[in-house]
Amino acid sequence: MTIALEQIGNTVRGYLDRYPSESTILVPVLDTLAKGFDFTSRRRFPAHVTAGIVLLDDQDRVLQVKHTVLGRWLTPGGHCEPEDKSLVGAALRELAEECGVGVEDLEPVGGEEALPLHIAVHTIPAHEGRREPLHHHFDFRFAYRTLPGLAVTLNDESTQLRWLPYAELAAIDFADHDLPVR
Repeated sequence: MTIALEQIGNTVRGYLDRYPSESTILVPVLDTLAKGFDFTSRRRFPAHVTAGIVLLDDQDRVLQVKHTVLGRWLTPGGHCEPEDKSLVGAALRELAEECGVGVEDLEPVGGEEALPLHIAVHTIPAHEGRREPLHHHFDFRFAYRTLPGLAVTLNDESTQLRWLPYAELAAIDFADHDLPVR
């Protein structure tokens, strides 16, 4: 069962209610939804949905991993799979796969029904080895806090990890998104 486009549409509308100034940035997402294009599969081009976690520790630092293929520092996340039932479920699955962090080690920021902290549109370069053209990721990022003493174990998709202060990352990546109160 793939993630329903209706669920994605509701998530985007709720997010834009909170951050109306981002409607211009999300035009590609809104246009894709309006066309009824199923963009949940990583094999759909020119764009598809990805989901990730903004993982905060008790010092309000965010986990970033250095992506092996892209060579960029990113928050953990990735492509949706056919078995994913929700965007947040896909994000949590990716966190477990990439960093060995399970849901039992986390608590959602803003509650169980929280909207994404951020939705981003990224351009991804073509990858001949994967037979992927230049395309876009519509990245839905959900905020979670770690429980004390969390150990992170990277898989082969990343080469390094770091914890960056949220305020520093927000200035670069999340614009004016305040972190919800604990």
